Amino acid sequence: MTIATNAYIALQDAMTRNDPECQDDGRFILDDQPADSLAYICERCPVLNLCRTYAAAERPKGGVWAGRRWNTKETQ
Repeated sequence: MTIATNAYIALQDAMTRNDPECQDDGRFILDDQPADSLAYICERCPVLNLCRTYAAAERPKGGVWAGRRWNTKETQ
């Protein structure tokens, strides 16, 4: 398995146990939603570090991960 796959599995497991706010918030998957408008939710998230690890490995093409976008010019 790749680092990104392992990170994703760990993140999904943690999300199942912790139910982070992003899981039910459609703004996190919108490409026109500024990341900085959601960062306050990520800052208090119990799975923030796992989310950041996954996003750094995978560099998702859309959505907000760990308070920022990873494949755009936006670096928030």
